Amino acid sequence: MKKILLTLLLGIGSMLAQQAAAQVVGFVTRPAAVRGNYTIGVAASGWGASIDTLSAVGQLVVLRSSTGADTLGCDTVLANASALAGKIAVVYRGACEFGLKAYGAQKAGAIGVIIINNAAGVINLGGGVNGVNVRIPVVMISNADGATLRPYINSDSTVAIIGQKRGQFANDYGFTNGNLIRPMDWAVPHTAAKNPGDYLVKLGAEVVNYGQNAQTNVNLNVKIDFTNPAGTTSTVYNQNGTLAALAIDSVEEVTVPDFDPNAFGRGKYLITYNVTATNTDDFDGDNVVTQQLWLTDTLYSKTRLDTAGNLIFSGGSRPSDATSGPYEFGNWFYADRGHQVKINKLRFAFVTNTGFQLINETVVGKVSQWLDVNNDGIVDPGEIIEMGEGFYTYTDSLGSNSMREVQISDIATSTPGVTLDSNGVYMISVAYTGSQTGVFSSVDPGSDYTASRLAYQQYTSPVFVTTWNPNGFGADVVPAIMAIVEEIPDNTSVNEIRNDLNIRVYPNPVRDNLNIRINAENAIGAVNYDVMDVAGRIVMSGTKMVDGLNDQMTLSVGQLQEGLYTLVMKTNKGFNTSRFVVTK
Repeated sequence: MKKILLTLLLGIGSMLAQQAAAQVVGFVTRPAAVRGNYTIGVAASGWGASIDTLSAVGQLVVLRSSTGADTLGCDTVLANASALAGKIAVVYRGACEFGLKAYGAQKAGAIGVIIINNAAGVINLGGGVNGVNVRIPVVMISNADGATLRPYINSDSTVAIIGQKRGQFANDYGFTNGNLIRPMDWAVPHTAAKNPGDYLVKLGAEVVNYGQNAQTNVNLNVKIDFTNPAGTTSTVYNQNGTLAALAIDSVEEVTVPDFDPNAFGRGKYLITYNVTATNTDDFDGDNVVTQQLWLTDTLYSKTRLDTAGNLIFSGGSRPSDATSGPYEFGNWFYADRGHQVKINKLRFAFVTNTGFQLINETVVGKVSQWLDVNNDGIVDPGEIIEMGEGFYTYTDSLGSNSMREVQISDIATSTPGVTLDSNGVYMISVAYTGSQTGVFSSVDPGSDYTASRLAYQQYTSPVFVTTWNPNGFGADVVPAIMAIVEEIPDNTSVNEIRNDLNIRVYPNPVRDNLNIRINAENAIGAVNYDVMDVAGRIVMSGTKMVDGLNDQMTLSVGQLQEGLYTLVMKTNKGFNTSRFVVTK
């Protein structure tokens, strides 16, 4: 399995420290009936105060229009402007841009803004034309949470914190999703854990002291409840890790033993992280976090799934240097046992700004392999080899933020589905190639692999505009893409040799001479090779004798036309394949 270079890990480490230091919340401190932490959407970069470092603490007051009724905040004159001074304004979504609502509250003297969504869930907020003028914290809560809070708003006894909570409480310790060491996937084919040790799950957390006091006897409990396909649930893991002390403003990693799901197989694994200490936490909204892992027959996903196995997503992202298409956003799949996986379809979602539609727009779903030919951990030009693709054209106006599905075909054989190789690093991605400026890749706001990718030394979600960035937008921005897969039974001679025989080709792309490294666990003997073009035609073939467990051979491919080729290495047991690109 590919590892990230240490130099890259150091860069990621500094990002992790920033993540650990920033605990952004929407927390109601009183009254007790509605006290607690509320899920929030935040203002996109470029407008509003940075709530990673700032916060607003104050009474909640509904912003009112000139008529005195609850308002959407689009009026130029507010009936209760004087009541908003020094308070957190509450306004409803709809009718105008978020930036205009926040700017009106700011001019009235509000110290922060909470926007209540008019739909389920939350989204990240664009500022629109007026956003650049907003200098106070702005967040969104769901319509359900808004309904819960509404009877208590405008009361002097209702106080909330929005933004960074560091130092707000005497005793305050916990973690964010990004501080958790969790599986690098939400769903993987069960073949990934077919044998003991195939898919070890690392577990732990970076515990953060946000409060004013040092903490002692800090305990991290990690529990896993397994639900099998028949619906029976049992606890299969329960371990503790401890810290004697946790200083003020400190972050300490606590790990527990690895977990191997091989003994339990297909099903859902609910992982619960719980941190306690000698002092009772004054802010208990981040002491318990749950994560999930599915071992399934049919799914691969780095995005969260709902109970029906559908993607969970909200809002979107795109590269800042791509004012429109083309751009491509995807998720890495580190497949130790990829030879038992065939990817048939991709599910994905895009989101559009108001006034934009995806009707008649075509997007491209892709399955690619990263061949890190110089083993530097960097995606160099030509190292992303496309294996399969499919085209999806929107025919309705419901494209924005709705899940879609595209069939993938092997580009070398034009047959449905793409069969992977063993021990490969793959990417599932969807490319937007249109010219609209208001189209974004939908993302999962609840997936954050910041600490996990350090523990596993893996990238998360790459992005492409003119070159590939293997880090993408960061470990906390994960595109809503999943793969629909099928198992290839491991009971044939073909798969036996796919486990045993490893081939590596370089340089890739190649102009003249292609080097092939051949390694196996057992003596190899005669190896027959074929080189096929994208139409499946054999353009080169030959035989190589390998006396031992490894060897190297060179093929002269300078006479081949530019394009993608498949190298098939055959023995009397079966075969293995690799792809390479010829350039001129």
